[in-house]
Amino acid sequence: MKKLVSFLLACLCLFACAARAQTTISADVTSDATEQRDAERELERARLTAARQALEDQYKQELAQCYQKFDVTSCRLKARDRRIDADTLLRVDELRFNAQERQIQSENTRRSLAERNSEAEQKKAEANRAAAILAAKERADANAQKQLDHALKGTKRGDYEQKLRDAAQHREDVAKKLRERKGEPAAPLPPPNR
Repeated sequence: MKKLVSFLLACLCLFACAARAQTTISADVTSDATEQRDAERELERARLTAARQALEDQYKQELAQCYQKFDVTSCRLKARDRRIDADTLLRVDELRFNAQERQIQSENTRRSLAERNSEAEQKKAEANRAAAILAAKERADANAQKQLDHALKGTKRGDYEQKLRDAAQHREDVAKKLRERKGEPAAPLPPPNR
């Protein structure tokens, strides 16, 4: 029994050393090996899960054997102590792996936020350029209109042009009010309670 537990602990230590070596090696690999690192992380996750399951299975077997003995309580306490020792070693590996996973997740989040921010900044710059172009066009139109008004001021043709502009402006205002008014219809009233 003790040999089996010590063998399991030795296997866990070997796996931990191998995983640390793989992690060190994978840190030296370029970004082209992202898929390989993902596969290694999946293998590490599977190894930790299998080790956890083996530890639980071993504990259950030891408990089953303890119930076959006369001194059940002391046997259970010894099995629990062995489980705690093995769990401590396994927990160190799990914590290291979880820390790496959190770090990778935070790097991915930072990268995606940076990409989104750069896209948002590009859209904002495009909107600013479009607004500046529109403002420049409106200023040019206003300036041309002002010059035309000045040239036609006091003539019947000027009065006629002004009336046409006022009518066009009125039509635009009415159309705008209609568009605003035709928004989403209000929700229907709820059915009466009877």
